[in-house]
Amino acid sequence: MLPDSQPPPPSFSGLGVIRADKREDLRLLVSNYTAPSLAAAVRDREDTLQHAAAVLERALELVGPSAASGQLEALRGVLEPHSRPLISKRRDRKVLMDLADGFGAGEVEMLRKYLTRMPRQVTKAHRHRAGVVLPLCNVGGVPAVLFEKRSLKLRKHPGEVCFPGGMVSGGEDATIVGTCLREMEEEIGLGQEAVSVVGILRCEWGEITAITGIAVTPVVGFVGELEELTLRPNEDEVEEVFTVPLVDVLNKDHWVHPDNSAPIFSGGPHIIWGLTAYILDRFVKDVLSRYRLSFRNDDERGGEEDRIVVERKYSSFSEFKF
Repeated sequence: MLPDSQPPPPSFSGLGVIRADKREDLRLLVSNYTAPSLAAAVRDREDTLQHAAAVLERALELVGPSAASGQLEALRGVLEPHSRPLISKRRDRKVLMDLADGFGAGEVEMLRKYLTRMPRQVTKAHRHRAGVVLPLCNVGGVPAVLFEKRSLKLRKHPGEVCFPGGMVSGGEDATIVGTCLREMEEEIGLGQEAVSVVGILRCEWGEITAITGIAVTPVVGFVGELEELTLRPNEDEVEEVFTVPLVDVLNKDHWVHPDNSAPIFSGGPHIIWGLTAYILDRFVKDVLSRYRLSFRNDDERGGEEDRIVVERKYSSFSEFKF
């Protein structure tokens, strides 16, 4: 706040990045620079502002408010939104997602709205396209993620953990979502009508093709309570279907992030790596991290709202007779 004796600061009009005119400046930036270079520039600008805000706060501590001039106080007002305390406060302000009883209609709608708002990634046409489903579900009221373990009979990637999905079929699939639902039905016998499509997880195309050599689109789906479903895994393609509770997926101790390669998840009955781990990791970081998640633990419920740990149980459907 400026002292009463100080006039309000004049409105400031900068010189822009390339041109002083804002509209022309934005047009030139969009036309001449790639999205990654613009993102890097925004990050550099934010680092500079945060550094300036930290230097200013230190200067005020040394000089004292009484000795600070009106201009210094005005500078403080400009830089205050970029100060570390306010940035931390804004980033910690998350919407509560109550998963005490698993995924419900409200929680699924929250995910759907955010996935719709995720920035779209522009990609070149690819000769080979594929889609996979990241299936969210409930197991006894506990939110979980469903996975497949590929059959040992398969020629490619036998015994590896994956999500349901496969290559786009030009003759059968009108959309990438159609590809995902068709493949899921063929692999585990879950009818398309049983899957609620939540949205598309927009990942970095370059990272995906670096892992697989194929443009793979992840589609988030919700299949409800598994106890109410009848799964019929195709034994020629699927060795096992299993779930991992969401709290275990969120546990950082279960993750390894090697340099220059896809992450590895070790918190389930089988090691998950490659594209499947990459997609799961991106879902956690890009979507779930935006919410303050609350889980059920009737025996140990205390004051901690952000992480209420549930009993860790894995559900495997390979042992059931279908």
